[in-house]
Amino acid sequence: MRFSILPVLACLALAGCNDDPLATNDPAAGSGSADEEAAPAAATSAGKPAAPIAIDYDVIGTPVVGQPVGIDVRVRATSGDAPVRLSYRVLDPQSMTFPDTQARELALRVTQREPAVRQVTVVPQREGRLYLNVTAEVDTADGTLLRSIAIPVQVGSAGPARQEPGGILKQEPGGETVISLPADEG
Repeated sequence: MRFSILPVLACLALAGCNDDPLATNDPAAGSGSADEEAAPAAATSAGKPAAPIAIDYDVIGTPVVGQPVGIDVRVRATSGDAPVRLSYRVLDPQSMTFPDTQARELALRVTQREPAVRQVTVVPQREGRLYLNVTAEVDTADGTLLRSIAIPVQVGSAGPARQEPGGILKQEPGGETVISLPADEG
């Protein structure tokens, strides 16, 4: 006697469709009823959780190539009080550096009432718009959460380099303007 397992597997797959923990009961997805267990999940934000921290800054003085410039970094808790690990980074050491005495990481306690202010010193190495990256880490019930910002430091009158668009501007038959980029067939 010959037995085919394919119909059995198909029945098991169909029977298991309603038990999928990742399945949603979204009426737009084809289900006609709303599941009460899905309601708490819908109440939470669909976005990525962010650290309950706000970061502000002030560049002190006029940045000049080769001269140290101070930046006041203000960190405030947006809910409760929290210990925070603050770190500073420069992605391009050819554009900006830290003096040897500048700490790159520090721990502080922040509150909602009064921001913690720390001054970081950087030394611009060229003109243009340079960036200091600041990251605050907070341990929460949801795990470690981060808040990062890139602080622009404008050195001299040269702004960020502008790139001309590659390709040719063309008008589509529908009236829309597009950039035509010819293919390189080399």
